[in-house]
Amino acid sequence: MENADSNLLKRLRIRHLELLGHLREVSTVHAAAERMHLSQPAVTRMIKEIEEVFGGPLFDRMARGIAANHIGAELMRRSDVLMAGLGAAQEEAAIMRSGGSGLIRIGTFSGSNMLPSGIVELRRRLPRLAVQIREFQIDLLIAELLRGELDCIVGALAPDEFNNERLDRLQVHLLASDRLSVVATRTHPLARRKKISWARLANEDWILPPRGSLLRRAVIAACLTEGVTPPQPSIECLSTLTVLTFLRLDPGSIGPMREQHALEETRLNKDMVILDVRPGATMPPLALITRSGPEAMRHPVKELLDILRGQSSPPKGAID
Repeated sequence: MENADSNLLKRLRIRHLELLGHLREVSTVHAAAERMHLSQPAVTRMIKEIEEVFGGPLFDRMARGIAANHIGAELMRRSDVLMAGLGAAQEEAAIMRSGGSGLIRIGTFSGSNMLPSGIVELRRRLPRLAVQIREFQIDLLIAELLRGELDCIVGALAPDEFNNERLDRLQVHLLASDRLSVVATRTHPLARRKKISWARLANEDWILPPRGSLLRRAVIAACLTEGVTPPQPSIECLSTLTVLTFLRLDPGSIGPMREQHALEETRLNKDMVILDVRPGATMPPLALITRSGPEAMRHPVKELLDILRGQSSPPKGAID
């Protein structure tokens, strides 16, 4: 008798996985058929084939279309990862045929100083490794990681992520503690001031990242802790590089930055200073984040984790 794995491999096709991806985004068989350039009966037959392979109904049929039941929803999630993995495998194969040694896809926040130095060392260890970096807000990067579109994230988890069920599908390797710094040009009126309160900063011209970002959350939390109304930004942008450009062009403004990045920036650029803000504010610790499961820790990811751990000491209470 054939085992279940053999039966699955013989009966399930990549087009079935493609269909599951479309059905996650559209709610009718007709719309899915149009996307796949197939007839509606052909797609209906494919859905029946998928349900036969997995032993029962995966969708609830309704007057206005179909919706995945809890089994179908989980299957869609897993099929997304498989399809993303196949796409990455195709891209990596092309890279290796051109003389490369492989591919790693990394998500991170803008302004991470730890990651660039880590990647330079990684490419010393793994010459001709292709590296793709995606900079975005952490919640969206986590969604891409879980869909298999990224191999890992170097960033920090927002506190509310610890109450999110998707944390169970992540593995978090803590790397270093982090703090919030407020930076300005050396000519700013507060540049030489000592023990600046958050109340004093509230009415300054702030250049802030979007409200959902960790830096913006840290500024809001620091102000509320001191009983101060959080500032509204004069300019709002996500890129740390853009924030630094605005600070140089408008010396009367201030902006938040991660402590490690602020220290590096003020070391390289003597026109920038870190304001002496009291009390100091903490940030969520930096971490390398992967999907859970041994298959997620590919060799380049393991090497990168080893390098980043060598650059810093993990904070107490590391989740690993």
